[in-house]
Amino acid sequence: MIAAYALELLAETRAAELRREASAARLAAMAACCRPSTWARAADRALDTIARPRRSVSPTCCATA
Repeated sequence: MIAAYALELLAETRAAELRREASAARLAAMAACCRPSTWARAADRALDTIARPRRSVSPTCCATA
């Protein structure tokens, strides 16, 4: 039983490594073909997304308690 668990753990670890390698390869490919202005726009969009307040949370949710 422990051997099966260890094998599953190794498989999950390898899958995570493969996902990281694929992500790094995609990022490297994007970096090779994109202009700096493209990176600046992507960073601006990411910051806008992070800074945008969540629409699903009502601003008055705590006032009713």
